[in-house]
Amino acid sequence: MKKKSIIYFFVIALVIGFASVTTNLIINNTLNIGFNNAFLDNVKFINTKTDGKASISLDGKTISYEAKELTSINEEANLTFWIKNENTQYDVEAIISCSINNASENIKDLVSISVEPKNFTLASNEVKSGEVRIEMTSVVTESIDGNFTCELIATPVEREEPGVITNTCIADLNENNPVINGELIPIELDNNGIVTYSDKGESWYNYCEQKWANAVILVDNPSKTYKVGDTIQENDIESYFVWIPRYRYKLFHANQADGTSAKLNSSIAHTIEIEFESKESPVSTGTKDGEWLTHPAFTNFDVNGIWVGKFETGYKGATSINSAQVSSSDSSKIQVKPNVYSWRLNSVGSFFKAMYNYNRELDSHMMKNTEWGAVAYLSHSRYGINDEVRINNNSNYLTGYAATTKDAPGSTTENRPYNTSTGYLASTTGNITGIYDMSGGANEYVAGYIDGNGHTGGLTSEEIKNAYNEYIDIYPSNSDKTTYSNRILGDATGEIGPFYGSSPYYNNWYQDNSIFLFSTYPWFSRGSGYGGKNYAGQFCFTSYGGGINNGYSARLVLSPK
Repeated sequence: MKKKSIIYFFVIALVIGFASVTTNLIINNTLNIGFNNAFLDNVKFINTKTDGKASISLDGKTISYEAKELTSINEEANLTFWIKNENTQYDVEAIISCSINNASENIKDLVSISVEPKNFTLASNEVKSGEVRIEMTSVVTESIDGNFTCELIATPVEREEPGVITNTCIADLNENNPVINGELIPIELDNNGIVTYSDKGESWYNYCEQKWANAVILVDNPSKTYKVGDTIQENDIESYFVWIPRYRYKLFHANQADGTSAKLNSSIAHTIEIEFESKESPVSTGTKDGEWLTHPAFTNFDVNGIWVGKFETGYKGATSINSAQVSSSDSSKIQVKPNVYSWRLNSVGSFFKAMYNYNRELDSHMMKNTEWGAVAYLSHSRYGINDEVRINNNSNYLTGYAATTKDAPGSTTENRPYNTSTGYLASTTGNITGIYDMSGGANEYVAGYIDGNGHTGGLTSEEIKNAYNEYIDIYPSNSDKTTYSNRILGDATGEIGPFYGSSPYYNNWYQDNSIFLFSTYPWFSRGSGYGGKNYAGQFCFTSYGGGINNGYSARLVLSPK
């Protein structure tokens, strides 16, 4: 007798029509609607949660779902979905019905299918959830594949007053939950910085509340073996990381021209629209404003997210500002911790190789320019601080500090550490769970480079183009200081325009320095240094030659599968 099992593949199709119109056709799991009305575009699935696999189509009209394998009587497979009405003039009355498609296999005698709720009303801007459940009701003696379709018919109800549409937040990360493997340990951080080994329960993270997931890697020989619930001693931690979940974002300034224009009268900084998705979802490939683009930081490695160093990279064992200035590619000297000296006086090539060799099991590498952009954009969404982060003005290059005021000069006294109310302002979330040192501290080299340039920063041309190609963002060879159109969408350079000034140049978001790559300075630098004042920030980008400099550091990233 074969294993008792039944596997289901099914699609929920969102079919929208007015009460008097139900024209629709489903062919090969593809929905074709026989009429066109703006109302149809504004009722859509926005998220899912399941014990199997699920993805939402780019237009939000269809959920494709592969259920888990059912092996025993009364076992269930479940799919929870969220649907939103983005119409301002109409509420929606909805009816859902499900049907099994392959009755020839007698599927109806083997399972029951239910959906709750079957009928509901969605007001303008309202989000509601529903659940589809499949229950195995009879013994199955051989594997059987089945499929069914659920149709949602929506009817508009005209409103007396227009609704107001907001960016609704769904706490679930759409199945791209933080990847914990290898040496990573999930942690929770108290506001004072105390670290607790997390059980990965509901309190571990909540991006809707700007609480980002954190993890650590311990030193080689920690003082004890830790288990869930334990407080982890700071001396036993080698590196802190923060999870940046895979997402797509709505393009907002995709057509920046080269050159500069006049300074605008006020900042044009705005909330970046972001939707989390998993790598099982269709990739969004927008190119124009208003279209959606899956951020390239995630498609490059085809991952559900990346772990980003919570602080600038420090030099293990350094006890002074000078002892952290070491030209080396020794990966054993890497540490990512608060209140340590940033590792400086190193070339791009040495930083790159040290970080590449830090932990190959977790695909460690030096942060790419597009990965910096992914963090910057998430920070300026409803999931982050949604503002410019406070500068780290600590002139000793100590990590995790924040200036006491926005315009405080670089000093060792007019700042506070990461685990204080002032320190939180230097975090991408405005609280202790975010990423620090993205404004000020040391300038940070990132892996973004002009194609074919001779200033290779200690790497060879072969290494850049072949051996390490996927770990370096390559920009056109004709790039110059204001060729902002050469940006890669998502890298937080050209999209932050328009720009103004004349050597240096600035953006109209927060007046951060905005200098593109050019022939003698072919490597991107981000964030500015501790003395950058108003010109530093997570949207600051400048360029440098790639050689050693006592004001430059870099950041570590992991991209585990």
